[in-house]
Amino acid sequence: MKITIHQRQIEALFHRAAQAAETARDTASEAAGLAGRRAEAAAERRRLERAAADVTEEIELQMGEIGRLIYATHTGTPSDSGDVQNILEYVDSLYEQLEGHEAELKRMRGLLLCACCGAENEGDWVYCRSCGQPLERT
Repeated sequence: MKITIHQRQIEALFHRAAQAAETARDTASEAAGLAGRRAEAAAERRRLERAAADVTEEIELQMGEIGRLIYATHTGTPSDSGDVQNILEYVDSLYEQLEGHEAELKRMRGLLLCACCGAENEGDWVYCRSCGQPLERT
């Protein structure tokens, strides 16, 4: 039995092989790009989580200091109410930072916060599940 392969058949096979290789290259390139984007997003989430943890730790330290100042006043060592007020204002700013970090983390996880009531909603929802107002996308 004699097998005959014509030049055109060989060229067609090479052409299909080249197309398959090109498709494989494009698919691998897209997969690598997607993996890179996901890694960057994961790194950003970790950075925000660390920043939120740092802010929370600072809030706890400042609240401890307020407790020490108030206890000192209780035990007869008066503290300056201006110091307490300054610390409380600083803690207020820390809570604002923490809320910003948490809101960004929720956004990164695909959650939308309602501007009207603050409820968490899935990223593909159009209206708030709690109050029914349209959800804003940024």
